[in-house]
Amino acid sequence: MVAETTRRRLNLLVLVLGALALILVARLFLVQAVEGADYQQRGVEERTHDLRLPDPPRGCIRDRNGVLLAGNDVRYAIEVSPSYIPNVAGAVPQLADILALPPDVISATLTGGRSWVTLEQDATREQGQAIEDLFISGIDTRLWWARIYPQGELTAHFLGFVSQSGDGFYGVEGFYDADLRPQASQWHGETDPLVQDPLPFLEGDVETPLAGVDLELTLDLGIQMAAQQELARGLEEFGAQKGLVIVMDPRSGAILAMVSIPSYDPHQYIDYLNQDALFVNPAIGFQYEPGSVFKVVTMAAALDSGTVTPETTYYDEGAIEIGGLVTRNWDRQAYGVQDMRGLMANSLNVGAAWLSQRMGAETFYRYVRTFGFDNPTGIDLQGEASGSVHEVGQSDWHDSELGTNSYGQGLAVTPIQMIAAVGAVANGGQLMTPYLVERQVLPDGSVLTHQPVVRGHPISAQTAQALTEILAYVVDENVPLAQVPGYHVAGKTGTAQIPLPGGYDPDGTIASFVGFAPAENPEVIILVRLDRPSASPWGSQTATVIFRRLAERVFPMLDIPPSDVQ
Repeated sequence: MVAETTRRRLNLLVLVLGALALILVARLFLVQAVEGADYQQRGVEERTHDLRLPDPPRGCIRDRNGVLLAGNDVRYAIEVSPSYIPNVAGAVPQLADILALPPDVISATLTGGRSWVTLEQDATREQGQAIEDLFISGIDTRLWWARIYPQGELTAHFLGFVSQSGDGFYGVEGFYDADLRPQASQWHGETDPLVQDPLPFLEGDVETPLAGVDLELTLDLGIQMAAQQELARGLEEFGAQKGLVIVMDPRSGAILAMVSIPSYDPHQYIDYLNQDALFVNPAIGFQYEPGSVFKVVTMAAALDSGTVTPETTYYDEGAIEIGGLVTRNWDRQAYGVQDMRGLMANSLNVGAAWLSQRMGAETFYRYVRTFGFDNPTGIDLQGEASGSVHEVGQSDWHDSELGTNSYGQGLAVTPIQMIAAVGAVANGGQLMTPYLVERQVLPDGSVLTHQPVVRGHPISAQTAQALTEILAYVVDENVPLAQVPGYHVAGKTGTAQIPLPGGYDPDGTIASFVGFAPAENPEVIILVRLDRPSASPWGSQTATVIFRRLAERVFPMLDIPPSDVQ
């Protein structure tokens, strides 16, 4: 009886175990054969992650001689997860010693109850590597690139700056931001389940990290420094509030120097956010009434249209009425019979107005447009403004503007437009697009070289030659402070009133001079502008001095031989 009972129990146990075995086999079959692919995929997804790798550096910017103007420096962000640090008390003095922070500050940060916190955002390379060498769990270092500008304020206006988010603003940094940016890269593969670091000895798919494109500029740092020094000297000497200098090769449009004072420190751009107008490059981003420098454009139009020849004369009575407005010469004097050389040498407003009246509005404004004053020049800098020229038929145009516009009043231009227009005279009538980037060096080593761009031909080569001779006569006869010993300079002064609501400032002026040399074969053109000089309001007594001093330094630097014609 006992044996029978035992046998039944054993049979029942066998049946139960067999049933369990069948269930287990069925489940295994279901998992492996039916759902196996799904579980395998889920396992891969849990083990595999996309990890963002440290970005390669932003492209560097150098001058024409290879001098670094904008580069990158390694920085580390020190990030901690306090709950994962095994010995907080022991880590505090080590971190304080490396980061040069008070131990109580670090201790408060680590014991503040936060699950994750940035202990230091801007640690140096040495500090970051020293913390890595501690091998403390829960403390991570994240490499990032800080943008550096070795020349500081000297190059701020044409370079711009890079924000903390990595975006380029203003100047070259803004215009070429997409090229300068590095290509983001990431690692794809199996990682540690806790800290998601790549597992050792395992390979993953890696996108090759590419640094940003390097840029080589037309700018010469030596000329830039000379321009900054002479401008600063002139601002102090003549009591001007601010000023700028542009140095350009008129044959190509290549910018050799571009200086504005006051400037700013691009490393500390955040400190200037409440005065962000300082970020705008005055050489390209702000309009001004150019004054008598614009007579170069008026004379070019009159000569090229056949309205006059250099020998044409008129009788200067000291005043002329156009559209109900009387224009007078700068000194309120009458000059009698004058040819075109005398008109320009004496900078006669009456003569310029007489020319525009004789040409007619249609012809005059057509030339103003062909010289490019109605559009930006296209220079490769972010933030360029256009000029402001009223034309016949517009609701805000009046007949009197034909006269005032002829001598640079009542219209607005940018300095880069003005130097480009006069540069066309120096370049045989060809208007070039100004530019700063000469070469782009791609990550693979290939090089893209800029080719100068001709924007147009506002005047003929014959007109350009005739006008150059007139402008050389202007400097030789009436602008002694712009004369450079050994060189034949052609140029024109400007003294412009400053518009205010309802009229013009009775006290302040904008003094300027634009000149090129050698007159017989121009290789360089320089524009100088001073805002509100107090020592003298006249461009002939202020801006010309800065031009001469700078030219005396620049001509030898560019190996420009002395003029054959004296």
